[in-house]
Amino acid sequence: MVSKPIYELLPYVYMGLGVIGVISLETSWGKLGGVILIGAGIVVQQLRARHRAVDRLFRKRSDGSAPLPEPARAAMDEPRSRRSMPEPQSRRSMPEPQSRRSMPEPRSKRT
Repeated sequence: MVSKPIYELLPYVYMGLGVIGVISLETSWGKLGGVILIGAGIVVQQLRARHRAVDRLFRKRSDGSAPLPEPARAAMDEPRSRRSMPEPQSRRSMPEPQSRRSMPEPRSKRT
């Protein structure tokens, strides 16, 4: 198992080696490998950050130390299955405009 300080530095090592590879290597395969290393470092760092954010939110919720933000609370209160969801009022995708003045006239009626 890798020690924690080395584990935390690995994405930065990937990105650093990728930058060195892109700058110093002259072949297109070398530059491609450098770009892949940079991308891998970015992906690993983003995945860790997202996982830690979710883990931190879960710990706060289970401890009860901090209330959930309003959007997260609203998302938790929404029904999870289609059967428990209310039926839509109308099948239309967009509501009708309130007044005709806000809509431009069709070109055929303009003089």
